[in-house]
Amino acid sequence: MAKRKWGFILAGVAIAVVLSKKEWREKVCVEVKGVKKQAEDAYGFIRDNREEMVQSARETIENVNIMWKDLSTDLKTLTQTASHMKETSEEAIQAAKEAADEIKLLKKEREDV
Repeated sequence: MAKRKWGFILAGVAIAVVLSKKEWREKVCVEVKGVKKQAEDAYGFIRDNREEMVQSARETIENVNIMWKDLSTDLKTLTQTASHMKETSEEAIQAAKEAADEIKLLKKEREDV
């Protein structure tokens, strides 16, 4: 609470100092009028271009949604492909082991003859 009290006191002193000097008061008035004019210009721009801005936002959202759907489809395809590659690799390894075992058997049979 003490900090808030000091804040109000300091703000009051700053305002009193600014209001006590005529040229500072005039400068503050000019700046406030400039800010008011800029706010009016911004409001006018938004009011005049609201439809275009809303349409642009809608199009952007639609494009983002399409991109997410495409990305989701691509990830699903990649996952399926990776799973298929894993299965195929395991089958190829098993086939290679079986072929190696058959070659060993054939080699053993030749040696026995």
